[in-house]
Amino acid sequence: MDETQNPAKRAKTFQGSEGVEIVIAPNAGACFGVVRAIKLGHQAAKRSKEEAVQAFGPLVHNPKSIQELESAGVEIVNDPDEIRDGTVILRSHGVKQEIEAEFKRRGIKVVDATCPLVKKPQRIASSLGQKGYFLVLVGNSDHPEVKGVLSYFGRADYLVTYTAKDLERIPTNSKVGILAQTTIEFKVLDEIHKAAQARFREVVLYNTICDATSVRQDEASILAQKADVMVVVGGRNSSNTTKLVKICKSYQPDTYLIEDKQEIIPSWFTGKKKIGITGGASTPQEYVDEVGTYIARLIESGFDMVIPEPDSTLIEEAYGTD
Repeated sequence: MDETQNPAKRAKTFQGSEGVEIVIAPNAGACFGVVRAIKLGHQAAKRSKEEAVQAFGPLVHNPKSIQELESAGVEIVNDPDEIRDGTVILRSHGVKQEIEAEFKRRGIKVVDATCPLVKKPQRIASSLGQKGYFLVLVGNSDHPEVKGVLSYFGRADYLVTYTAKDLERIPTNSKVGILAQTTIEFKVLDEIHKAAQARFREVVLYNTICDATSVRQDEASILAQKADVMVVVGGRNSSNTTKLVKICKSYQPDTYLIEDKQEIIPSWFTGKKKIGITGGASTPQEYVDEVGTYIARLIESGFDMVIPEPDSTLIEEAYGTD
């Protein structure tokens, strides 16, 4: 095999010596919001010569990306009280509005890397709060995105849930506004919406699920139904990545989540003829493609070859410098 070529093509196939196919989902990898956040992080580090550059929480939920940012000089800080000066980068999932306001009050330079698609539910939540709606936010109450959206709602009459049955806790005479965490599965939102329509006098739905999430989930379900084994590349702390794993496992039990190609175990592919690969919206595409190439060369070598690390690629080449 020509080592200069990528043998695992996106939406195409690699025919190995044993008739093995490797297919990478067409849109597997980072969405524009994640690419934007990483780029803003590297730009902030490059422009700040002496002042501290800190990110409030992980900018994105991908350990390799965070390691690269730290190497570039971005310090990850989880306690907002520890950020007193310099530049702070707001993570792609957003932050509570009172935290952002406090940073500005302290005179800290704020670089807002919040995904524009996360800004949308923040704005809608604020409007629903002002209009007196009971907010049903479909998502994970522990997720930073959800905490940020709730801060914009600004009221105590809300419910964060994944389950339609929880709607029974809301008075039936309530007027209800429904929002979604951007990374949830549409079928969950749809189920809760239908249950709400049957229970409450007034229901308004805002489908704030990110299109990039929906596309990746649809592609994963199609590929998992055809593959003999699935590999999902992404952070274990990534909501959208773990949902991809759940979707893939529902069709293909032999589904494995990895953060790095070094976690791959060759026995996963023994006797498998079709290998599917996808990656979460917080995983840069080059990481996903790297895994595809790694598996292809591993199979070509008969699992005996020691695979060298690929040549390093400058961050500027991947994300630009302007």
